[in-house]
Amino acid sequence: MDHSAGKLIAVVLIAGLLGLPAGLSAKQRRGADLVVTRLDGSQVSGELIAVRSDSLLLLSGGTDLTVPRAEIDSLRIVRRSKSGTLSLIGGVAGFVGMGGVVLAIADEEVVGSKAGAAVLFGLLAGAAGAAAGAIVGSAAGVDSTVAIVGRQEESVQADWNRLRSRAREKHL
Repeated sequence: MDHSAGKLIAVVLIAGLLGLPAGLSAKQRRGADLVVTRLDGSQVSGELIAVRSDSLLLLSGGTDLTVPRAEIDSLRIVRRSKSGTLSLIGGVAGFVGMGGVVLAIADEEVVGSKAGAAVLFGLLAGAAGAAAGAIVGSAAGVDSTVAIVGRQEESVQADWNRLRSRAREKHL
């Protein structure tokens, strides 16, 4: 491998590591973000703290809020977007992967400079990887809605039980 190409790859990898969020260490578990639509049409949003048999406990604006199950029309589970993270992963993987392939197989007589060709093709593959990551990430971040009113009790109870796995506190 060309010495300057090795330096370039090292700089790109170090820059990528420095750009990662500082808060990747383990923290307290967060509950899902919910938007609860009540029977009267009003909406309440907040972090799901606990699911009780007859109500939901939300953290909304720094205060605890209990929403009785009998007052809920529907729930929307707000998913956090993953497009930024997956775009970054796709871009770095495309750049490093294609750059490494070009460095390994390129003929210097054909391309002129292995490092230049590696950077050029790495950038093209990185852009394609970033675009693919953004598309997949936005598809993975689609909100889901759970209707409560007008459904059979068994079906609602199954959704209610699945909602427990998204709460901050599993058993309260």
